[in-house]
Amino acid sequence: MSIHHLPCEMLRSVFQNVNSHDIPKLRNVCQMFNNVIKTNYCYLPRVAYLVKIFSENGRIMIANMKSGDINGCTQNLFDFDFKHWREIGIVEMEFENIKECDSECVEQAFTLVFNEMVKTRQSQLRKMVFTNVQLSDNTKSSFEGLFNMALKQCENLTVDNSVLPLSFDMKTLNPAKFDHFRWIASSGSTSVPTTDILRKLQNDMKVAVNKRSFLAEMDSVTVEAACDFLEEWLGLPIASFFNLSFHNCDDTWKTRFLAECERRELTHNYMEFQSRTHTNAHVKVSFSQDASTCCIWPVLDVPARTTGQSVCYSRYFRDF
Repeated sequence: MSIHHLPCEMLRSVFQNVNSHDIPKLRNVCQMFNNVIKTNYCYLPRVAYLVKIFSENGRIMIANMKSGDINGCTQNLFDFDFKHWREIGIVEMEFENIKECDSECVEQAFTLVFNEMVKTRQSQLRKMVFTNVQLSDNTKSSFEGLFNMALKQCENLTVDNSVLPLSFDMKTLNPAKFDHFRWIASSGSTSVPTTDILRKLQNDMKVAVNKRSFLAEMDSVTVEAACDFLEEWLGLPIASFFNLSFHNCDDTWKTRFLAECERRELTHNYMEFQSRTHTNAHVKVSFSQDASTCCIWPVLDVPARTTGQSVCYSRYFRDF
């Protein structure tokens, strides 16, 4: 039996296992293939794209480009043909320098983007970035819809120097997928629960069956939450990699942190904490007085040997 005699549902199942870059080529094979792919594009592998939305001379612009490319199509957001999104998979979305624009225009822009993301069934989103974005409360409903979509799909969430009409809901935060979270010099409709976010990463690290990397950079966090994360890692059988950076950690914060470590009997040698389950694993804590920053990351000692040389040890840490 010829493949052309297969039902459309079976052809779609076959096409779902094809490389995303080959799907457009299959449309040129015959009219039947073209019709099946055109009708079911939302369910098939799609070429990864990066989308940037930014303001230019008071207008909201969109740049649409293949992931890894430098150049792409840039035009006014409201003139963009969103039908193209049916054929691509958006893996990264960035919002940059959206300030001093007409609030009604910004509201329409975010509503349009959110609706089109839903309509074209974008399910490949892995990273969302907000840089120098200031939004009014008028965009709250559409923005929260977009952000909640990011929580369900994204591994990386970055907010830098922005004001967002966002109220964190723990019911949507706890099952969120991200393991890289950055929130710097930004604010929301309510205070950002940085302590809860760190505890979420701690719980994800605890239940991980394989090694994962966790990264967090936040304006502030409580001493207790930082010690909870540290204490959890020191006792885990799987030593996941992580890199934590907390700002606004002055001398008072450092004194309280050391006192809490002493209370919990978390002994250290020059701010280096020995793992309780891995002989050669440590956690390093470093304070920068000038920047009022606390950085915490894992350190591993691994044996190294060369011909004719006795065993020595080399030290390294995983940098993200």
